[in-house]
Amino acid sequence: MKIAKRAAILKPSMTLALTAKANAMKAQGIDIISFGAGEPDFNTPDFITEVAIDDLRKGRTKYTAERGGPEVINAVVEALRRDYGLKFEPSQIVVSTGGKHSLFNIMFVLVDDGDEVIIPAPYWLTYPEQVKACGGTPVLVNCPPAQNFKITAEQLRAAITPRTVAFVLNSPSNPTGAVYTKA
Repeated sequence: MKIAKRAAILKPSMTLALTAKANAMKAQGIDIISFGAGEPDFNTPDFITEVAIDDLRKGRTKYTAERGGPEVINAVVEALRRDYGLKFEPSQIVVSTGGKHSLFNIMFVLVDDGDEVIIPAPYWLTYPEQVKACGGTPVLVNCPPAQNFKITAEQLRAAITPRTVAFVLNSPSNPTGAVYTKA
């Protein structure tokens, strides 16, 4: 079977490879802390599990709206208001299957062949692969510990070209945990 060129250029997930190696080492009895996949060290809370089981029993297993159902969207709007004092309209909310899916959708919509996306490094390993999958070029900007792993305004200005279509601002950063202030 022929594989599309855009898929053939992608590298396998280094995160999953690291996780598999760490799991293999643990299985051999080696005491290791894995810095691979960021899996929680706890099970899904019981109240969430019970709602999911209840929904399954009630037959709530059909497709929902691509943006998420109104009940979920309204719950997100309310949580953002209650927990953070933020005001959003339901039309501004999109519910997805996770961050990776949302980020790919964003890249798919914004990035064309030859476009550039600025990514501060260190970075989540998925960012450049998503940009490449959409025909773009990742522009990696080194953000060393001396800068608290944050890109400076000067670095950002220097990285922008006429082909720049996006800048990935990840705060708190995965993997460093760096948090950008409002300033």
